[in-house]
Amino acid sequence: MDKNTGSITRLSDSHTRRRATCSSCRRRKTKCDNRQPQCSTCVAHKSQCHYDKPPSLAYVRSLEAQVEKLLREKYTATSDASVEDHEFNSSCISPIVDKDAARVSPFPVRPSETISCRSSPSYQADEGSPAGTSDRGRWISEICVNDHGEVSYHGPTSSFHEASAKGRSDAGIASPHDAEDAVEDADSQYVHQIKQTLVSNAAAQRHVEAIAVESISHIQNEIRSGETSELLKYHWCWIHPTFQFVYRPAFTRDMALGSQARPERSYFSETLLKVVLGHCSRFRVQDSQNHDSEVTTMGRLAQQAQFSLGMSISQPSSIPTIQALLQQSAREVAFANSSQAWLYSGIAFRMAIDLGIHLHSDKLRLYVKSLSPEDIEIRKRLFWSCYTWDKAISLYCGRMPAFTPPMETTVPQFMDDFTEDELWTPYYGNETQNGYSAKPQYAPRKGYMISSFTALCKLSQILSNIMLDIYGPSPEPTVVGDEDGPRERNPKNSAFTKISVSIQKWWTELPDIIRLTTNDLPTLSPPLHIVSLNLLYHTTIILLHRPLVIGATEFQSPTISRSYQICVTATAAIHDLLQLITSTFGYGHTTYLNCYSTYIATTIAVLQFQLEDETISVPEVDVPREKLDLKFFLCVLQRSAIAMPGVNRSVDIVKRHIQSIVEHRSKQYIDSLFPLSHGISANLSTSRPSDQEQSSSLGSQLWSDGRHITHPMTDTQFQTYSTFNLEGLPAFPGQQFNVGNDFTLDEELTDPEIRTALLGLDPHLILHHANSDWTYEGFYTTDNT
Repeated sequence: MDKNTGSITRLSDSHTRRRATCSSCRRRKTKCDNRQPQCSTCVAHKSQCHYDKPPSLAYVRSLEAQVEKLLREKYTATSDASVEDHEFNSSCISPIVDKDAARVSPFPVRPSETISCRSSPSYQADEGSPAGTSDRGRWISEICVNDHGEVSYHGPTSSFHEASAKGRSDAGIASPHDAEDAVEDADSQYVHQIKQTLVSNAAAQRHVEAIAVESISHIQNEIRSGETSELLKYHWCWIHPTFQFVYRPAFTRDMALGSQARPERSYFSETLLKVVLGHCSRFRVQDSQNHDSEVTTMGRLAQQAQFSLGMSISQPSSIPTIQALLQQSAREVAFANSSQAWLYSGIAFRMAIDLGIHLHSDKLRLYVKSLSPEDIEIRKRLFWSCYTWDKAISLYCGRMPAFTPPMETTVPQFMDDFTEDELWTPYYGNETQNGYSAKPQYAPRKGYMISSFTALCKLSQILSNIMLDIYGPSPEPTVVGDEDGPRERNPKNSAFTKISVSIQKWWTELPDIIRLTTNDLPTLSPPLHIVSLNLLYHTTIILLHRPLVIGATEFQSPTISRSYQICVTATAAIHDLLQLITSTFGYGHTTYLNCYSTYIATTIAVLQFQLEDETISVPEVDVPREKLDLKFFLCVLQRSAIAMPGVNRSVDIVKRHIQSIVEHRSKQYIDSLFPLSHGISANLSTSRPSDQEQSSSLGSQLWSDGRHITHPMTDTQFQTYSTFNLEGLPAFPGQQFNVGNDFTLDEELTDPEIRTALLGLDPHLILHHANSDWTYEGFYTTDNT
């Protein structure tokens, strides 16, 4: 009996192996070891390895549906509901055919219905309501899956929209009711299993990453593998942790699986590799002593990346192309190419929506069963990368955020937290081969990348509200009535208070491991992305309160006085954090986001400098004078501009404004020495228009190369301090309005409505908040915990 059973088993196994034999080995009549994506024989013969097509997805789904229906009927009759749920959840485990036969997923396979969207408390409030059900059915009906199992998104007006339930079932998309009825409670044990598997896979890929990079020559031979490895280390160290455009485990795995005949994989492409190398090459220029040679290499890599990217965007949307576009957009910002940066990011956002990246990934798993847990994790991370980068580039360009899809949750939850406890150390290049300058010793420490990125996602939502509700177009005021009669209420005032509370809540909930208080800073800087997060927090505070200070004619109002104190305190905090970064890592490794924080702090330092010789009474702030030192802030901007030419624009704006202040003071001093000749000078100035034209030239160059907005300056702007100079320091240094190379605006943009209509965000916003006291007990900015 045992002998017969063993024979049957061997025959069955043999039959299974024969069925798994690839077509090439079957044609050659050679033994196939069934390895995927390529068997050993095909690798040795350098031939294409192809396995027979598995059963159709529709057939597999129909069988699964029948099994689930029988199980549901069986357990409905069971009286013990808890036992019923447990047995049902454990019985629904069944294999899912991967959408990419050439890629073997290392993750446990299970029908997605067993992962409930109720695992997050933020969904519990709306799912039971009719509106929630209707909303859910609406976006589910707009999901499409093509023949290759790839997800796309088409609304009901599209000719690609498929509303047929039968067609959607064949495509592997479950109906909302079937998915909801499949399970009532999330299987936390299975979620934990997925998390462990993702983390284990990330650790395994990290061990073989060097091998994958060494084999990169079979994909592209334009740069040596040693240089590729070095540039990728720069990327993972300085660029990747902030916005996390690329999911590292999948990127390196698919890079190893690529071939010269087929370099494009699900999460890797030659274009993405070239863009990454071109972006991070600027760090190599800063660290190398062979400056001219590295500049040439950087230019060559950037040119290759742009050409390859131009070819990729003519192809169907893909995740690697989106990641490459985001990377290239970030590079163009640093190199002062704002138009290209805006366009690249816009294409990336459009592609993301085309692939349905904006749909809730965990819920999408319920309806598109071909998505693996890794696919869900990558889509989720890419969504938040798009969201955070959109807010960063909108700040730079001074334009309304472009990627603002409706979100069902404001708290991102990432399953793979391998990089949370991974050790981080600064990377300055291959010192043994390229003669890099010595850097201070830095002991490896935990990077806390997941905590930092999660906090950045939350802070970006606050920044989005500031841009939309504060700096955006002014809504119509509402009329409210009380005992004193009807009065108008500015909606921006209520938005201001709400955002103030949100910032306080964000700071309260920020984990201690990534929170930096200025009264207890370490000697050596934490990882750059952690300091950058704290810098952005203080920048957000200044952006919120700056409009109150700009329009102030005096500081007697408690509201204006408090906002001024908060701005000065936040500026001092930015000073300390910048000093921490530059003393540890130098000036060559700052990011453009760091430089934007520096610029915003500089505007407050310039205001302080402007008020020094004025007769106006300024509130006392317990901040040492050296922490508002203009020289330090300008030093950071100018030295960072060596690696990022885009920062020069901010430097020029500050320089011109300081020049106008100094000229104003000189004029006042001369007038005090020659009071009797002042009237004569005024009469002479009216008869010499050339002098007026010369004095107005300061404003005409305010917006970069003279092709954009002109702002004539007159002596009326240099009276005793009555308002913060509107034409002096805009909140968004990269903002411009392109009307063509041969045209400029002829009139001064003094109307806030015109400014927001043409520019998107008002760079000189003034809020009149004197009649409302927004301060409330417990508010703090930096050091309170």
